[in-house]
Amino acid sequence: MVTRHLTSERLVLTIATVVVIGVLTVAIWSLAFASTGTADQPQISADVQQRYEAIDGVNSTQTTTISRNGTVASRTTYDAVLQPGTQKKRLAVVSSTVDRYDLRVSNGSALWLYDQRRASATRISLSRTESDQGERLQRLVANLNTSTAANATSEPQSVEPLPVVPRGEQRPTVAAGSMMVGYRGTESIDGRDAYVIHVAPKDDTAAYEQTIWVDTERFFPVKKRTAWTADGERTVVTTTHTNVTYDTGVSADVFTPDFPDNTTVTVPETPDQQTYESISALEADTEIRVPKPDIPAGYELTYATQTQGRIHSVGLRYANRTSLITVAKYDRPVVGENASKGVTIDGQPVQISYGLTTSVSWNCERYRYTIRGEGVAADRLVTVGQSIGCPSSG
Repeated sequence: MVTRHLTSERLVLTIATVVVIGVLTVAIWSLAFASTGTADQPQISADVQQRYEAIDGVNSTQTTTISRNGTVASRTTYDAVLQPGTQKKRLAVVSSTVDRYDLRVSNGSALWLYDQRRASATRISLSRTESDQGERLQRLVANLNTSTAANATSEPQSVEPLPVVPRGEQRPTVAAGSMMVGYRGTESIDGRDAYVIHVAPKDDTAAYEQTIWVDTERFFPVKKRTAWTADGERTVVTTTHTNVTYDTGVSADVFTPDFPDNTTVTVPETPDQQTYESISALEADTEIRVPKPDIPAGYELTYATQTQGRIHSVGLRYANRTSLITVAKYDRPVVGENASKGVTIDGQPVQISYGLTTSVSWNCERYRYTIRGEGVAADRLVTVGQSIGCPSSG
C-alpha cells in the first residue's frame, strides 16, 4: 500500500516562528533514569496509547504563554477542538497579545492557517510522522515505569517531552544519557487529577527541562511546561487546557475549512513524499538502492518513505516501546563537515552528533547516509551503520 502526500518540514520551519505552537515536532531524549522528586511513583499498568486514542474528541480552552527572562512575551487563548490519535484540530483565537493567525484547522492530512484581516490562508500538507503523540505518551509512561522497576537495566531509554522546543527557536545541546525523568506526584488541573512528570538534566543545570501534567484517567496532557536557556535567554512555553470535555463526538465538518469566499488560499510548493508499509513495496517503487541495516532485536519496521523533489531520499523507521531508530539515504552528500576522530564506516569518515537525538552520518559516493537514534547509544548506531557499509554502487 502506498500513501501519497506532501511533506512540509521546510515551510513549517519558517512559519512556526509566528505560529510557535501550531505544529509540533518530534524530539526524543536518551535518559539515565532516576527519581527527581520525593513522591511515591505508581506503576501505571494502563495501555496509555489506547486509552488516549480512544478519546472521541476533546473540547477545551487552550492557553499558550511564552516568557523570556521572566517577562511574558505572548499569551494566546484558543477555543480548541482536538481529535486525539490524529492530527485533526481546530484552534480559534479568542484573545492574543500578539498578531496571530485567527484560525488553524487541520483535517489530518492538511493544516490551514487563516488570517482574517488579510483574507488569506496558507495550506500546509502534513506528514504521517507528525501524528504519533499517543505513541510518544506510551513510551513516556513506559520509561517512567522502568525508572523504578526492580530489575531496571542501565541501558539508556528514551522519552518525548511534550511539546518540544517550538520550530524556529534555538535548541540547546543535550548530551545523550544526560537526562533523567522523575515523578512529582499528582496535582489537580482545573478539577482533574493529573500525574506530574518532570524531565531534567542529571547535573541540575536546567538548561532544558519539562514538566507534563497527564490526566490520570484518559492520559490527555492537560498542561505542558517547557523551559530552556540559549544565548543567556531563558524561554518558558506553557500550554494549559481548561474547561476540558472528553468524548464530544466531534463531526468531521469541524475539521473542514470554512473560510469566506473572498479568501485567497496559498499552497506552497513542497516535495512529494510517499509512505510504504514494507521495504519491498518501497524497493518496487524507487530507483535508489534501499539500505538493508541489521537492526537490534526487538525493533519493528513501522513504515518506509520516499521523498522526491530537490533531494531524492528513502527512509526506514524502526521502533520498540521505548526508542526509535531511523535510517535515511539522500542523493546529496555533505562536504566540509568535521568528522568524529577515529570513527569510520568502510573507510569513510563518520560524523557523530549528540543532542536531543544522536545521529551518525557518512558519505558514500554520491549518497549521504544518516542513522538517528532516539534512546539509542551512539556506538550502537555506528554498529548499525557498519552493517550498511558503503556499497560500491552507493
